[in-house]
Amino acid sequence: MMSMLKKVVLFPISLFVAFLALMAKWLLTLSSYVVAPLMLYIFGCGIYTACRQTWDQFLILLVSEFICFILFFGATAITEGIGRFSEWLRSVYKELHADRETGC
Repeated sequence: MMSMLKKVVLFPISLFVAFLALMAKWLLTLSSYVVAPLMLYIFGCGIYTACRQTWDQFLILLVSEFICFILFFGATAITEGIGRFSEWLRSVYKELHADRETGC
């Protein structure tokens, strides 16, 4: 009886987390098409400012490139974390289902 209650509570949470993982993966893929050209443009501008020896502008571009990289890396880490949490919930749900079939 208790495992049935756990499954009833766990199922909607598992569906929501799986949906969240799918949306995060799609959002990361779509944002990479926007962020990557922006980062390439900032990099090109950084090369130009380095050649012109305008170091204050170069530093601003370097910081903005680093911030874009950190944000993209953070989004990837969050997406991976959500995916792993979704897999863990799925394994817990399967264990509860296996326990019910074996009678434990």
